[in-house]
Amino acid sequence: MAKKNRRPLPNPLAIILGLLVVTPVCAQQSTAGAIPQPAIGAAASLESGGAGQAGGAGRTWSIKPRIGLTMTATDNVNVSGGAKGENDLITEVAPGIRIEARTARLRGYFDYSLRNQLYLKNNGDRRQHGLNAMATLEAVDDWLFIDLSGNISQQAISAFGTQSPSDASLNNNMTETATYRVSPYIRGQLGGFADYLVRYNASTTKADASNASDVDLGQWVGQLRGSTPFQSLKWSIDANRQTTEYSNGNKTDADLLRALATYLITPQFSISASAGWERNNYASLDQESRNTYGYGFDWSPTPRTKISAFKEDRFFGNGHRFSFSHRFPRSTIRYTDTRDVSVLPNQFATTGMGSIYDILFEQYATQIPDPLVRAAYVNLMLALQGINPNAQVTSGFLSSRASVQRLQQLALVMQGVRNSLTLQFNRSENSSLLAANALADDFSQSTAVRQRGVSLTFSHRLSALSNLNATASRQVSDGNNNGTGSLKTTTTNYSVSLSTKLGAKTTGSLSLRHSDFDNATNPYTENALVGALTYTY
Repeated sequence: MAKKNRRPLPNPLAIILGLLVVTPVCAQQSTAGAIPQPAIGAAASLESGGAGQAGGAGRTWSIKPRIGLTMTATDNVNVSGGAKGENDLITEVAPGIRIEARTARLRGYFDYSLRNQLYLKNNGDRRQHGLNAMATLEAVDDWLFIDLSGNISQQAISAFGTQSPSDASLNNNMTETATYRVSPYIRGQLGGFADYLVRYNASTTKADASNASDVDLGQWVGQLRGSTPFQSLKWSIDANRQTTEYSNGNKTDADLLRALATYLITPQFSISASAGWERNNYASLDQESRNTYGYGFDWSPTPRTKISAFKEDRFFGNGHRFSFSHRFPRSTIRYTDTRDVSVLPNQFATTGMGSIYDILFEQYATQIPDPLVRAAYVNLMLALQGINPNAQVTSGFLSSRASVQRLQQLALVMQGVRNSLTLQFNRSENSSLLAANALADDFSQSTAVRQRGVSLTFSHRLSALSNLNATASRQVSDGNNNGTGSLKTTTTNYSVSLSTKLGAKTTGSLSLRHSDFDNATNPYTENALVGALTYTY
């Protein structure tokens, strides 16, 4: 189905210039090869000397251009073509820029790259944009703030279509997708008895493929929080109004009003209960309303352990959120389980750097209180281990309607003196809220889309400059084909890489990759040798 009133993908270069002129932000991540493992003392010195005080002490701005060269020799470049592989040599030149800002008013990051790919045998070239940016601007002292974020990446259109071993593969099931978000908000105190927050979220998600839906979202959020004469009893009131427009689907409106009471039984344990009302047209053309209620608890049995659970009766049945995390001396484990409505494509329904980044960021909160210094420290650790902080365990898919999403994630990080082990597990089930299946997305093939993924990475530090990594991952996607059969795809990847620092500003890596994709119509295997050089000015 062609897009209705399809607008072109925004020009990333124009967006970059706008952000640089109006609200420059900083790049938080570094993925350019091996970096010597930082010490807590080094991070602490960054915190004290580079926090960006208003008086001018320390570095408040950092602009680092870079250039990357990648050569890929593959025996199956066109994975859409099936099992019979076509070998090719791919040359990729990728200029990029990283901007960091840590000022009294502006704190954030900006990282952009333009990947130019030249194919020796396919007689053509491609361009891919990559953007990862997030910033907070304090427009009025301690009252008016503006959050900005942007992301451009390659996204699978269908969970049941061919999955790519890399962004250099030729695959008609992949498309470039861009998401931009601006969110101004105000916060303060109301009459000395309550704290208030009023926020507006505006986001747009644009897909380059004509058979993928664009999504525009507008949302008003209001919140009041306060205490009572009873010291252990606190309350909050939340209001939410959201409008979502799909270029290939329907427009949906949703309102939610909820009151929450929290009672602190002990300093480590509290219980909560909610009552509310909601109205939406997710499952029908007309607005339908009903009452909601829920209950839950928060428990911190030790300073290193956190458990939180909440269950709520909603229009789609039972919604819930559960989280557990624990920090050992040299390892961390984190598990989350949620069930709620999702109106954006899977990859862009939430923001964040990925579960491994999140647990490391939380793990060092005590040692490195400054969030930006801590972010830099965590990214150095991930770069050393060869882990992309934005890596997703499952590829996700694009959709043209709201769905009920059950999402479970498990992450484990174990760190030694020279070795580290990271394990990620992800399981999701998305069910369409619309009875009609005329829309062109995966829900027109299956009323439910289930995905399971696991990734295991072992990292060994050979020296202060070199690192050896081995990764194994597997993803399974399946559906019921609307009762007429089954849909299933399985993707398995293995890779080994050696990365080293070749000079003060140059890093290099060499990788071997094997991929195996299986489905009923288009299975394939692929082997590749990848060499990369990155020079940072």
